[in-house]
Amino acid sequence: MFKRGLLTAGLLAATFTTASAGTYGYYDARSVAMGNVSVATGGITTAAFANPAMLAVNESGETFGFVLGAGLAAIDNGGIIDGVDDFQALDAQFTDQINNSQLAEAVATLQQEVDLLNSLNNSSLVLDANANTAFIYGGDDYTFALSFKANGEASVALQNLYIPAVPVPGDQPTADIYALGTVTQEIGLSIATRTTLLGMDVAVGVTPKIVSVEAVDYLVSVDTADVANVTDTTPEDLGSYTSLDAGIVFRVTDSINAGLIAKNLLEKSFYTTPSPSTPVSRKVEFARFLRAGVSYHNEMLTLAADLDLTETDPVLAEDPTKMLSIGMELDAFDIVQIRAGYQTNTASGADNSGDLVSVGVGVWLGFNLDIAAVKSDDSLGAFIQTGFRF
Repeated sequence: MFKRGLLTAGLLAATFTTASAGTYGYYDARSVAMGNVSVATGGITTAAFANPAMLAVNESGETFGFVLGAGLAAIDNGGIIDGVDDFQALDAQFTDQINNSQLAEAVATLQQEVDLLNSLNNSSLVLDANANTAFIYGGDDYTFALSFKANGEASVALQNLYIPAVPVPGDQPTADIYALGTVTQEIGLSIATRTTLLGMDVAVGVTPKIVSVEAVDYLVSVDTADVANVTDTTPEDLGSYTSLDAGIVFRVTDSINAGLIAKNLLEKSFYTTPSPSTPVSRKVEFARFLRAGVSYHNEMLTLAADLDLTETDPVLAEDPTKMLSIGMELDAFDIVQIRAGYQTNTASGADNSGDLVSVGVGVWLGFNLDIAAVKSDDSLGAFIQTGFRF
C-alpha cells in the first residue's frame, strides 16, 4: 500500500544522502537538537555544513577533526499518507458493492471518496533523508575542511483532482498523486581565517562546491498509487553545477558571536525532461539563500537564535518557508551536553501549527556521539552523528 511505499522511499533515500540546496537544511545532530541553529554556533567538525566562517572560531583549539552523520525527516501536512490508503480502501469497498448490486451503498461510498479527496486537496508530504562527512584541519592562520553531502528529498501532493457534480458509478471522483524527488551529491572544500576589524575579531569562510543533481518525476492515479514504484524509477541525470557558500562571524565579545551565511551565491536551475506519464517539464532550482544568527556562550551554557532572511518557495503544495530558530545547550564538563530547541515558520501565509520542538544529547566517549529528534503535529525527524577531534 501507499504507506509502506513511502517508508521504503524514505529509507532508500537515506542510503544516498543533506537537505534541499534551496534551503538551509539539517546538517548535524547538535544543530538539529538546538532548533537547527548553527550560523553562530557550529563547531569545528560541523561548520563546513552550516557556516564555513565558524571553522575559524575554534574555541577549544583542535587541529584535526572528522565527522559522520545521517538523518531522516517526514512532514505529512494534511494526512496524505493515511488519506490515500483510506481512499484505496473505499475504492475496493465500492467495487465490492457494485459487484453485489448494492447501488445505494455504492453511491454513499462515492460520497465518502469525494469528501476524502476534498480534505486531501492542498495537502502535502515531504520526505528528506541526508548524510554527510567531513575531514578538518585547523592551522595557525587557516582552517580547511573537505566535506561530502548527499540528499534525497521528495515532495508529494494531489493533482488533477476531479469531483463530479453528482458522483455515480461510471462518473467517479479521482485524482493523481504527483511526486517530484531530487537526489543531490555535493563535494566542498571550505577555507576559513580570522582577522581584526575595528578592534573586533572577524572570521570569514568560503566553500566552493560541485553539486550533481538527479530527479524523479512521477505521476500516478490515486486509485493505484504506490510510492514504492518511485524507487524503481530510474532517476534522470540533470547534470552538475559549481557554486559557492560564504559566511562571516563577528566576535562581538568573548561570549557573543553574530554571523551571516549565504548559500548558492551562484544560482542554478534545471528542468526535467517531459515523458508520456509526466508531460510537463518541472523546474528544479538551487537559489541563493541567506540566514543570520547570534549566540551567547559560557563554560556551561549556550543560547542561540537564527533567522532565515530568504523565503523559500514551495515545490508543490507545501507551505513556503522562512524559519526562526532558537536553541540552548547545557554542557557538563565537556562530557555530556543536553540540548533543546524550537522552530517556527515566519513565511507569509504559512500554517504555524507545524512549529517544531527538538531535543538531543551529546556525549564524549573518546569520540563524539550526538543524537537528536525533532517533532511537530505533522512531522518527525531524527539525526545521529559521530566523530572525533584532537
